[in-house]
Amino acid sequence: MSRSHDSSIGGVCAGVAERFDLDPIVVRILAVFIALLTAGLGVIAYIVLWVRWPREAESDAPYEVTPESAESSSFGSVDCETGRVAGHAGSKPSSGIPLTTRLAIAAGIMLLFLAVSMNLSPLVPGTEWWQFWPLALLILGLCFIIIPVPTRFEAAWHALGIVITAIAATLLPMTLDIMAWETVPNALSQGWPFVVAAALVFAYGVYRKSNALMICASFFIVAFCVFMLAVWALPGVAESLTLHMPDGRSLRIAFTGL
Repeated sequence: MSRSHDSSIGGVCAGVAERFDLDPIVVRILAVFIALLTAGLGVIAYIVLWVRWPREAESDAPYEVTPESAESSSFGSVDCETGRVAGHAGSKPSSGIPLTTRLAIAAGIMLLFLAVSMNLSPLVPGTEWWQFWPLALLILGLCFIIIPVPTRFEAAWHALGIVITAIAATLLPMTLDIMAWETVPNALSQGWPFVVAAALVFAYGVYRKSNALMICASFFIVAFCVFMLAVWALPGVAESLTLHMPDGRSLRIAFTGL
């Protein structure tokens, strides 16, 4: 097994997709769900495979070469890298994702959030649907991770998705009163090195144009969020959480550890 060159982050999911003749997006979605269900162990497994699996051999097929500029009988000289027409300063390059597609994705995120939150609220007595608002951020972060973006900053896009997902998962216990909002300043006072390290590594990754460094910076934020939940959390108002299961049973979770 090897990592694919057609990758969004490390090429692990794309390599698995090529090996078993699957759609890479499907494998990425499954990888995200596995990471969530295993409380982050899937992320560790991904990093191990990223390190252990070699990159697949370069293809013998001809390389695609993009010239610096081209001449058009209609528009004159065109910059191939930016897509701008010489003499037209207001021309903007195409982002690769049409506006209608972006609007459809945004509408889908909101509809999915409303559907999930309104179905979860009756299962958790004492909560309102709006208290699940971090789920909207969670869905947005997953979209940033899964949806490929044809841009030179694609790794930064995915890194932002990882950060948004981690922050959303950390905020949800606070909106449900399981953890106090004072947890945030408490965590920052003790875990600020994680945040500083993430900022420095990300800035250096952008400077060196290193995808690995930008993704590594996002995992510093993930580590900070994990410590916030597991070590630096302050108890909220709710001492327990009762879940009404679809089969009629009730599951009570006590928060004695906070």
